[in-house]
Amino acid sequence: MLDFAEINIGDKALFDRYLKCHNPQVSELTFTNLFMWRNYYRCRYIIINDFLCVIAVPEGKEPFSFMPLGVMDNERLEDTVHKLKEYFTKKGWQLRFSRIAEGVLGYFRTLTNSEDDIALDRDNSDYIYLTGDMTNLSGKKYDGKRNHINNFKKLYEFEYVPMNDNHIEDCRSIMEGWCSERSCEDHKALYCEKLANYEALDNFLQLSYKGALIKVNGRFEAFTIGEMLNSDTAVIHIEKANSKIKGLYTFINQQFCSNEWEQAGALYINREQDLGIEGLRKAKMSYHPVKLVDKYSVVIK
Repeated sequence: MLDFAEINIGDKALFDRYLKCHNPQVSELTFTNLFMWRNYYRCRYIIINDFLCVIAVPEGKEPFSFMPLGVMDNERLEDTVHKLKEYFTKKGWQLRFSRIAEGVLGYFRTLTNSEDDIALDRDNSDYIYLTGDMTNLSGKKYDGKRNHINNFKKLYEFEYVPMNDNHIEDCRSIMEGWCSERSCEDHKALYCEKLANYEALDNFLQLSYKGALIKVNGRFEAFTIGEMLNSDTAVIHIEKANSKIKGLYTFINQQFCSNEWEQAGALYINREQDLGIEGLRKAKMSYHPVKLVDKYSVVIK
């Protein structure tokens, strides 16, 4: 029986080494994301054939495996999948790989019985934007976004503040306000999001992501965090703001892209998925993504 280990903050260097070899395209594949959501998804990991294998056993949902991470090799991957299947079978589970990017589906097609075993997971597709579009908001299609920012600037005094470890309590306060507006304690998904965000905030120094806050009329009212996902793409993990302040979400997005990711040379911004939530899908589409990173589920029978 394979011996999986829990993900701990001290595992970051190990994960980063395998993630860099894999050159991930999907937003879930950063150590920050896997760490902050590890309790919700009940993630475990093991090294097999020099692949980092992470499985998830979320409560009330089907267990699944993420893509084995490392330098791709068909023979080693096939043996790794075989070992994972043996483990899942002994547990009484169906082996399912989830959050699989379209670009690596070819590795799995020789391992499945049918194309019917491969399914698009549209609700988890990531939205990709040009960093220049997010920064400049040029052209008619961004008229509304520019108006939101201009109105915000007219109504409020504001300050963009790069995050450091002295701002963690300010971020937690913003998160508490966000949760209070939505009654997070009464909604499991929102409550789990709150806990995941606190995991990221409480481990700011160890996780080494970038963050920023917006001070409005002397009070911190919004924060965001992100990091480089791969060599040319930054991923935004968290963006929380006081929704009563119109234009604040638009402003912090534009400022974070301009001050952090344009300066870092990121060509693209990955703003993660919409989870099938209609309002969230509409909001993400309103920024006119240049592409979606589609993700698939693959069943190994």
